[in-house]
Amino acid sequence: MPLRIIALFLLATLPTVAPGQHTTDVVVSDHTLVQRGNLPGPSTRMIAVGSPEGFNYAFDAVHCTPVYIWSGGFIDFKGELAGRGGGKLKILGNQQPLALNTTPLRIENPEPAPRSIRFKGYRRNPQSGSPTFLSEVDGVAVEQSLSSPKPNKVSLHLSFPSDSSATKYFLLDPTPHAQVKLGENLRWSGPGIVEIPAHLPSASITIHLKSSNKEFVREIEKLTGEEVFKNFCSACHSIDGTKLIGPTFKDLWGREQSISRNGKTETITIDENYVRESIANPQAAITKGFETVPMADFSAMLTKEQIDSLIEYLKKLK
Repeated sequence: MPLRIIALFLLATLPTVAPGQHTTDVVVSDHTLVQRGNLPGPSTRMIAVGSPEGFNYAFDAVHCTPVYIWSGGFIDFKGELAGRGGGKLKILGNQQPLALNTTPLRIENPEPAPRSIRFKGYRRNPQSGSPTFLSEVDGVAVEQSLSSPKPNKVSLHLSFPSDSSATKYFLLDPTPHAQVKLGENLRWSGPGIVEIPAHLPSASITIHLKSSNKEFVREIEKLTGEEVFKNFCSACHSIDGTKLIGPTFKDLWGREQSISRNGKTETITIDENYVRESIANPQAAITKGFETVPMADFSAMLTKEQIDSLIEYLKKLK
């Protein structure tokens, strides 16, 4: 499937936004959302989980552990829609690290890192949509879920459905937190090391985070005209004459172009007014020969300054 069609599909599936929201914000409604993507974190395989109550967290699928939480809005999906996709997704809140070790779960010995960690997906609660993450650490099956019964209170639930022969250890640093409360029969066996006895089929650890008074302020991206082109235009338009699924931008400015407007063909000279119209209303005047793949509407994603800088960049292309 062409990249532009994929982008159009993704745009179409994003929810309707309220005034003040960005059109690429993914909004959680009445069920928990699970979204894979290139999130900030220790690996490139991160998963964002957003609950209707505004409790959100990031799970690292490489190391099979939750990493941080945030409250309020969920994520901005724009990084996946710009250019060829794969860009960073932005969380819409301030990160609060859980202070877990990169590979917190250890089998039989807390000292060496696990020999093998395998992510095996997740299953979802049919009512709430909340995920339980499935993994295997040194051959031991592990199930993990995260919840937040109160603000700044995070409960981590671990279960071991098929193993009762090995003592497990869970590594986390309690010092950044207000309190770490261990579930029944768990104990600290050393600084930052929680011991889970072999006979326990499950364990819970509750972290009381220190209150964060930091206000979340959404940053407005400042992009050069070339960066705007690379992020939003380069998947479909070349600057060297190469034919892609959209017309090339080589020698764009002042070029005479046949277009289709309201079902009629006319010839126009490409200028600033035409480019602005193409961004604001992509289907108003379609270049002849490119009618089969409609251009996505990026006008709501771009600031006035970004559109201005793109136009200045396009004017200089030869």
